[in-house]
Amino acid sequence: MKNFLLAWALVFACVSAHAEWVAYQRHAEAEEFHEATPVSREHGRIKLWTLTDYVKPITTLEGNEVSSEKALTTIDCENKKMGSEQVIRYASRQAQGAVVSAMETKLRLASVRAGSADAVLLEKLCR
Repeated sequence: MKNFLLAWALVFACVSAHAEWVAYQRHAEAEEFHEATPVSREHGRIKLWTLTDYVKPITTLEGNEVSSEKALTTIDCENKKMGSEQVIRYASRQAQGAVVSAMETKLRLASVRAGSADAVLLEKLCR
């Protein structure tokens, strides 16, 4: 099952490897981007890929270094909630290089905290 998920993640990674990224937030630890063209936009919800480039690589519990991570993110504009159902971590910036890890989970939307990078993205895309 783990190999299947990793293979699936690699397919999605290749499909969007040449995505056009738009910066929306920069802070001391990371720069945040969203894909210029959403995967879908229907019923007040936007589904798109987001990307985090870490200024300094983070280390996983397994001891692997991660320089960026890409997440398939859903934004519920009306309820001001957001969640990710897939996250892929990469060894290099801009979702490039070796895939360090990948996970898929059931979508759970959570309230967006004021002042967060998520709040900046929600405000920008839900106008």
